[in-house]
Amino acid sequence: MSDDPLAPLRAAGLDRLPEAQRAVFEQLTPEEMAVVSSIQERLNAAAPDVEGQGNLINSLC
Repeated sequence: MSDDPLAPLRAAGLDRLPEAQRAVFEQLTPEEMAVVSSIQERLNAAAPDVEGQGNLINSLC
């Protein structure tokens, strides 16, 4: 497990967000991060195994 609480969001594309939006995610509490991670897991589980290029990434970021 990473010591970086933002690691799951970085893996989902956090670094591609504009700086102002990235700053919002960086200020989340551990509890808020748990909620975001849970939502991301649900989105991933609901996504088809293969998606077309129209939706390049199923991510909150």
